[in-house]
Amino acid sequence: MQILALKWLSNNIGDDVQTIAVMQHLPRVDAFVDRDHLSQYDGPPAILVTNGWFLEKLENWPPSKNIRPIFFGFHVQERAKPTIAQHAEYLKKHAPIGCRDRATVDFVRSLGVEAYLSLCSTLTFEPPSDRAPDSIYLVEADENAFTRRFRKNHGLKLRTISHRVAETPTDVRLAFAKSMVETYGRKAALVVTKRIHCAMPCIAMGVPTVFIGPKTDRTSVVEEIGLERRDPWHPITRPFAPRISEIPAALDISGVKTKIKADLQARIAAALA
Repeated sequence: MQILALKWLSNNIGDDVQTIAVMQHLPRVDAFVDRDHLSQYDGPPAILVTNGWFLEKLENWPPSKNIRPIFFGFHVQERAKPTIAQHAEYLKKHAPIGCRDRATVDFVRSLGVEAYLSLCSTLTFEPPSDRAPDSIYLVEADENAFTRRFRKNHGLKLRTISHRVAETPTDVRLAFAKSMVETYGRKAALVVTKRIHCAMPCIAMGVPTVFIGPKTDRTSVVEEIGLERRDPWHPITRPFAPRISEIPAALDISGVKTKIKADLQARIAAALA
């Protein structure tokens, strides 16, 4: 049985972070397949951890019959729900459907398909052994998140990062994503971000994290794991939003992480057996 992993044509390196998170738990990867063109796969029979945000190319669902999907960390965007619903039998065939968020769980169950909250593989990263934090990372955020006193006195390097990427080959994207996650794990004393696939790896690695992204079904996972969401960048509330005055304590999700790892690894092993 071949083993596939997802590749992405988006401009968001967070998509690739999801792939490297899954690859931690695979014995190997034989080939990469484009998330939005899974119906076009014509290689040998293969398993695929089908994680992430679906679906951009609605006409390309469901995936090829040569792909045996392991639905884990699955999220269905609103405009894709009618297409997914038309193929409920496909989901039933490959149940249970592990979903990233409760909204997707509810949607899949409404189709008469077994589903559960798997959360996301990006919560399984481990902290590097050489962790030596010396910087604050603003990932698509800015210094207005902090009080003036904190900006003046925190004594750490301040680094501004974007998860936007130009069109590049898959191997380059994956290497960049892996390097970025490792850098956060080694060097970040604090990460402030609106990117969910920046926040979740950092939380998993024990990095103090402030998430300022919009509240949506897709990002509700942060509440599921107990992280307080802040939104100082909303154009209406920004002038009145509380600023970060100190580095918060890191969130301990060791129990959740262990459960996600065991679940994903068991499903991969069963698919390969």
